[in-house]
Parts: sequence; structure tokens; C-alpha cells
Amino acid sequence: MCVPSTVMTGISVLGSALGMADSLAGQRRQAEEARQAQAQAVQNAETARQNARQALSDGEKEKEKIRLEQKALQSQKAVQYGAGNVSLAGGSPLNVLADMAQKGEYMAQEAGEAARRRAEQYERQAQNYLGQDFYVSPFGTAETVLSGISSAADGFSALQGSGKNSAKSNFVGKSSQNPRRGPNYF
Repeated sequence: MCVPSTVMTGISVLGSALGMADSLAGQRRQAEEARQAQAQAVQNAETARQNARQALSDGEKEKEKIRLEQKALQSQKAVQYGAGNVSLAGGSPLNVLADMAQKGEYMAQEAGEAARRRAEQYERQAQNYLGQDFYVSPFGTAETVLSGISSAADGFSALQGSGKNSAKSNFVGKSSQNPRRGPNYF
């Protein structure tokens, strides 16, 4: 038994409509996922910026801690020199204390520089979060709808074209067989 082309065309149009609806739903899901990912990226960027500010703050605290420790060491050294009746007015003891001060400041500056580098890394991380591409084509829905309409129109035009000759093309019987058919007919 043959299936009329009208039924096949209807099934084709229905399939196109269902495909279009599924595609539209997929695009909505994709757009929502992109919005959620973008919101998460903004939140992550803000966290990275907070971490950068905290790293700088911690660096300043570390610098002050190192400076205080070095001052304490210098004071202890000066006390040792004083206990040994060593003059701090010049010469080697003064050079030792100056070297200690210089080394302490160098260590403090290194701690500050390390904190600055950590803060820069956090800032780059924040920029990377914000620089991610969450683009969803605003024309995707329109393309899907137009494609579905075009597919449905093709199905309907096939339906209208097959309506004129439906008796000949859909039903096979003795009256619709080609009378010229035969093994010797050229």
C-alpha cells in the first residue's frame, strides 16, 4: 500500500516544525548558559580583584614586619657592641649596623615586590575572566525560524503540486499504468 504524498508532506512539515522548536529551545538554553557563565566570570573577576587588594595589603604588612624585625636586630647588635665597650661612632661596628639596615630594607622591598607581582597575577586573572567570550548570536533564533518556515513552505508547495496529479501518482492500478509499457516498445 502506498502512502499518499499529502501524508508524507504533512509529516515532513511536522518534522520541520518540531526540529525548529527543538532548535529554538536549544538556543534559549545556550543563551541562558552563556548568561550564567558570564555572571560567574564577573563574580570570579571581582574575587580576583579582592585577592589582588589583599595581596598588596599583606605585602605592606610584611614589609613593616621585616623592618621592625631588622630594627630589633640592629638594636640587639648595638647593645652587644655597647656591652663590649665598642664605639659605634665609626669604623667596622658602624659599617655592620649600616649593612644590617641596608639588608633589612632590601628584604622589605623584596617582600613588597613579591606582593605586587601576586597582585598583578590576580589582576590578569580578573581580566581573563572578563575577557572570555560569551557571545550568543542574536540572529540564531531568526535563522532557525526562517529555516523552519522555508522548510514548511517547501513541504506545502510539494503538497499543492502533488494535489493535481494525486490520482495518477499515488494509486497504482490498471487504469493508471502506462499503456506503452512493454518489452519491445521503444
